Amino acid sequence: MIHAQLLEVVGSAAADGADDADRTSQRILDAAVAEAAAVGLQRITVEDVVRRAGVSRMTVYRRYPRRDDLIEALVRRETQRFLAAVADAIDGADDPREGVAEAFIAAVTFAREHPMLRRAAHLEPAPVAASAELLRMGSAFIANYIHGDTPGTPSQPVRWVADVFARLFFTYISMPPTDPDFGDDAELRRFAHEVLTPMVERAVG
Repeated sequence: MIHAQLLEVVGSAAADGADDADRTSQRILDAAVAEAAAVGLQRITVEDVVRRAGVSRMTVYRRYPRRDDLIEALVRRETQRFLAAVADAIDGADDPREGVAEAFIAAVTFAREHPMLRRAAHLEPAPVAASAELLRMGSAFIANYIHGDTPGTPSQPVRWVADVFARLFFTYISMPPTDPDFGDDAELRRFAHEVLTPMVERAVG
């Protein structure tokens, strides 16, 4: 069973299927990512994205009539990519016990390598409202994964653990730890096995 909030995120991204099939739209969004990495998401302008993408203003405005439409499409696409990376890592785990660790590594790797997220983490924290929304979506995604195919909705212990995981992830992104070493996948995997996986096992009983 897919949690309703997760359906909302993935569904809205899939609804933008025209963009996925439109190379020009992808070029514009790629330029927006690069611009956000350079100056910050809050400071990008349509004009700068137009210049970086090498397309005409009308080409951009036909697809994204307002700056907010461009930002929304950008965040939606990158959220879809993030969720896909985490889901692929979970699916690739042979042992369900490995899923928590692999999901954690995939999430950290995505954030560590994403130019826009690297800047946002260290130079331009997201607005409180945006952070709260991302936290809500992340917590719902994690709770859905932990809950799995069990009938009903995630229990309170599962929701609590999911919320802790989501908050931990955002904290690690904004203030990378030195122990465990944020850049060492092996150390992060060991941390996940020794700290995160037992929390999940206790939550599901």
